[in-house]
Amino acid sequence: MENNTDIIVLTSVIIVLFIVFIIATLREFNTIGKAKFQEEEEGGPRAEMLRFIGKLFTDERIDTGKKIAFMNAVKPIIEDLVPEEEKKKE
Repeated sequence: MENNTDIIVLTSVIIVLFIVFIIATLREFNTIGKAKFQEEEEGGPRAEMLRFIGKLFTDERIDTGKKIAFMNAVKPIIEDLVPEEEKKKE
């Protein structure tokens, strides 16, 4: 009978911990559900380079020949950024 009390105490402690975990999880989901998600702009060197390239091609003051020359210079860099899985699919 002495061995059973240890098991009963341990089981009751674990049950209480699970109940606390479930309550905390539900409270957190309710908090997140009420808050509005604000999408932030992507950062980092890759995002900055893509924004820069996008601005180059939307700029009307740059002639088409220079845009093509720039794209040919940047194309190897962009191909290096592509993951290996996508290269294998092509």
